[in-house]
Amino acid sequence: MAGIYIHIPFCMQKCGYCDFYSLVGLSDKSEFVKALCAEIDLRKDELINQPVNTVYFGGGTPSVLKIADFECIILALEEAYDLSSLQEFTIEVNPDDMNLEFLNELKHLGFNRLSMGIQSFNDRILTFMNRRHNAKEAVKAVKMAQIAGFDNISIDLIYGIPDMSLMEWKNSIDSAIALQVQHISAYHLTIEPGTVFYKKLKLNIIHEVEDKNSIAQYNILIDKFNQAGFDDYEISNFSLPGYQSKHNSSYWNSNSYVGLGPSAHSFNGYSRRWNIADLNKYMHLIKNKEVFYEEEILCERDIYNETIMLGLRTKNGVGLIDIEKMDKEIVRIFNQKMSNNLQLKNIYTQDGRIKVYKDKKILTDQIISDFFVI
Repeated sequence: MAGIYIHIPFCMQKCGYCDFYSLVGLSDKSEFVKALCAEIDLRKDELINQPVNTVYFGGGTPSVLKIADFECIILALEEAYDLSSLQEFTIEVNPDDMNLEFLNELKHLGFNRLSMGIQSFNDRILTFMNRRHNAKEAVKAVKMAQIAGFDNISIDLIYGIPDMSLMEWKNSIDSAIALQVQHISAYHLTIEPGTVFYKKLKLNIIHEVEDKNSIAQYNILIDKFNQAGFDDYEISNFSLPGYQSKHNSSYWNSNSYVGLGPSAHSFNGYSRRWNIADLNKYMHLIKNKEVFYEEEILCERDIYNETIMLGLRTKNGVGLIDIEKMDKEIVRIFNQKMSNNLQLKNIYTQDGRIKVYKDKKILTDQIISDFFVI
């Protein structure tokens, strides 16, 4: 089974923490849709004999598009790929773009999963992050989606925010649980170069959260979601039974996927490619049928590192059999690293797989880095 990711590179305004490729404004929207549909046609042979299991519209902010735009894109997808096995059809939406008519139209188009970028249920924090919505609008948007018949809703939260108290974080978690959504993604704030937050950090306007506070917030996250019946199936993702993200799980399982739109990434098992992160250049190159992407062939070391990086983030862990098939030197280094981390009680083995202990999950990135072969 394969997946398709579609990057919509438009936002009404830029959030302070965001480093995804996006543009403020909609001036090139119609031309972009034409270019995207043309790319779909150009790449229709890439998933031959691979039924598409998931389609995911991300961004940017896909919900700024009009229904007619989605109709054009979906028609192009149906003409290019085998969607007969499609199980999960996701669109990322912002709360302030939602109204019942729009949600009903999305449902009519076949979308069966919403991923809503809420980030916090605290108005002070939302303003700090430069979000367009407030907490009341976020709650209203989720309830409207439920009225429209969406029964697979994911919401995003962010922790590790400068000056956020534990009580504010607990309240946001409680608000998320109270909405009876099926999936929650909770990410620690990472301040990336080029973002507004990065500039503020360098000017000492804001400061990164101390490790002890990050650990406390993560522990609260795990405890509260587990108590509410959510499974922490990946370090940042929590679902009720049966509602794991099929699309994101395909990334973690190293399945093939096609990424469409500027800056989108693709993977076919042995190579990775990424589209140019420049809308005007992307549209020009597509129009003229010129190369609009870069590509790298993955060596065995790359495949090993990705297997470790993706697998150890998940509850399922990394299969020993997958490592044993690799180059002898890689296997030797892996066995040494595994022995060290077993002694440190960072990991354990179960049913032929290595997994990170629950009380060490906050250290997952550090553990992964230790396993890497440079």
